[in-house]
Amino acid sequence: MPAPAKSVLLEAAAASGLVSPEQLHMAWVSACDDGDETRVSIREVSDEAIGRRLIELNLLNPWQVEQLKLGRTKFSLGPYRILDAIGRGGMGHVFKAEHEILGRIEALKVLPRKKTTADTISKFRHEIRIQAQLDHPNLVRVHYADREGDTYFFVTEFVPGSDLRKLIRRLGPVSYQAAALILQQAAEGLEHAHRRGLVHRDIKPGNILVTPDSVVKLIDLGLAWYLEADIHAAKQGDRLKIVGTADYLAPETIREPGRIVPVSDVYSMGCTLYYAVTGKVPFPGGNPAEKMQRHLNETPLPPQQLQPDLPKAFVELVAQMMSKDPKQRPPSAGAVAEKLRQFATEQAITEVRTAVHTVSTQPREQRHNHESPSPHLEDTLTYEDDPIGDLQQGSQGTAPIDPAADETTPDAPTQIPKIEERPVEVGINRMVIASVVLGGVTLVGVVGAILWEIFS
Repeated sequence: MPAPAKSVLLEAAAASGLVSPEQLHMAWVSACDDGDETRVSIREVSDEAIGRRLIELNLLNPWQVEQLKLGRTKFSLGPYRILDAIGRGGMGHVFKAEHEILGRIEALKVLPRKKTTADTISKFRHEIRIQAQLDHPNLVRVHYADREGDTYFFVTEFVPGSDLRKLIRRLGPVSYQAAALILQQAAEGLEHAHRRGLVHRDIKPGNILVTPDSVVKLIDLGLAWYLEADIHAAKQGDRLKIVGTADYLAPETIREPGRIVPVSDVYSMGCTLYYAVTGKVPFPGGNPAEKMQRHLNETPLPPQQLQPDLPKAFVELVAQMMSKDPKQRPPSAGAVAEKLRQFATEQAITEVRTAVHTVSTQPREQRHNHESPSPHLEDTLTYEDDPIGDLQQGSQGTAPIDPAADETTPDAPTQIPKIEERPVEVGINRMVIASVVLGGVTLVGVVGAILWEIFS
């Protein structure tokens, strides 16, 4: 009798502790009985078929199966069991996890081992301490922070739903009422941060989460900075660096990277509001330097030309928020929230809830693929420059200039005139500093017995 083919998935699954030997056997038997008469022998059951059965039987999710097929077996960190990959933030990757004792679902942000230098650890702690001092219903709350060996992580509340970027990309622009409802809440969370002396510096659709109950959470404070902080701490070498996302950068941030003021966040929020109701960034196409020059010198296409039903008062608010002159903008995020409140109707709540539900229940097969590997704890997220997953909570990184190419070319069907756009090429290293503007098992015992029983 020929030796059975090696099953990486079965060996890894048995070693991981995610499923019992009995459950593995059940999935294997089910895969053998799939009605495929083309197989010469049950020995030919593939890892793909077994993985599919494990998912169909609700024993594992697609991300776990993907990791097991790659031979990965570590699915825990401290007292947390890792359930899924969520996304990526400015200073690390984010996992959905369950506390083994409390049974509470939370989000773990983990600093990749490739980034565990003294400088990055300091920045990671900076993000943790910033979030820990904030307590507002429209900001993600920090619960805990720790390290396991050389792996640093912190724990926040888990936010189900979708980020605003994904909503627009999947479904097209939302109504101005829904946009007002979402951005009003984001502005209230931002005002809380501003009152505590913090400027976010990376307001954009990918950093605004929307829950199935239409509650909004502003996330990713990895680039947040204290108003009174020494600007020299923001230097990279001998030059001040520009931080943020090119499609949403305020002009004064581009001119004076060391100038950290709350109204810069208001400008970025205006760009986000523009994107929400049009499905387009204010200045589509071009590379980061070209986009930044346009933020400095050009006026975007009026949003009512893309969405004619926008009321005049709403259009005027967007224009005011995106004024090149900081003094002409609403003076605070709180003022923005107050102005948006008049447009946020009861019907908008239903629209937002329906949109989030639609996106959250769409098929997930594109989330996990072998061309863009998902992160795992065994390598502590070495895939620095690949998009991760299709979920939420930290879905976009920024380091320190991100052209946000995906936001420039939405893939959602829209009912608006097409704008000619050139895709932005994003390399592995997406850092653009100010000078650019101005001139990323071995198994034994019971495992062997299980495999022997299966393949005998």
